[in-house]
Amino acid sequence: MRGLRLGFLACGVSLLALTPALAQEVNSSHATIAAAETNINISVGFMHTQYSEGPPDSENGFTPGFGVGASALLPSAWQNIDYYAAFAYQFNAGNLTYNGHYLYSGAPLTATDRAVFNRIQARMGLGFPLAGGALEIIPYFTAGYQSWNRNIDVEGAQGTDEFYSSALVGGGLKLDIPITATIVASGGAEFLGMVGNHVDNNLVGIGFGMGNSAQQRISLGLDSVLYGPLHLQANANWTHFNYAGSKPSYATYGYFEPLSSTTQVGVNLGLAYSF
Repeated sequence: MRGLRLGFLACGVSLLALTPALAQEVNSSHATIAAAETNINISVGFMHTQYSEGPPDSENGFTPGFGVGASALLPSAWQNIDYYAAFAYQFNAGNLTYNGHYLYSGAPLTATDRAVFNRIQARMGLGFPLAGGALEIIPYFTAGYQSWNRNIDVEGAQGTDEFYSSALVGGGLKLDIPITATIVASGGAEFLGMVGNHVDNNLVGIGFGMGNSAQQRISLGLDSVLYGPLHLQANANWTHFNYAGSKPSYATYGYFEPLSSTTQVGVNLGLAYSF
């Protein structure tokens, strides 16, 4: 019995010795996540767009671009709850290949869309450490704006100059997982409502609203410490949405916007300064 009691005591001493080390590891994991999420950043990359108005018309191609942003994950007054906020701006511009038809004759047409895309988005939410602080889940609300300047250049004929704009509102969920003491992997999903969809045809001077629609967005990311507060970041995202379209009317001289589907895949690589 005496030997058994000594064995239990030795085990207890060993567990007590491990507890501070385990606590230090958990605190280190949370600090790694906080450093990856609390930064200002800039990046460059590209986006592939696939747009379709049904079988007659489609557009696709790659557009280079850049992004800037800032985010923060800070402790709150409540234990095991963090405040989360983020802001991001993404710009892409370049040539898409248009495969469609002439407006009046209906004859087949291949042309170039000198497209410009803008996206602004803000997030606010709460972070919840899981697995004892070894990873963090962040639910958030989000709002923003996106636009597409669609400028189809037709050689020897009048093209189109259309401007699509939408307000964005919805929610998302992000998960941060430290892979090492200096690398954090992240994944996220968003479901957004596209509200106040509008298109302006600048060539004929008319514009009209389209019905509200939905947008789905999935993202993956890696954050790695380079030196001190300087971090290397890589991000990839997949986005899908529809424009609900409109109906012809006298006010728009018979013009209308058809139902369409857009899928965009973007990749960015950049630097961040953690503070």
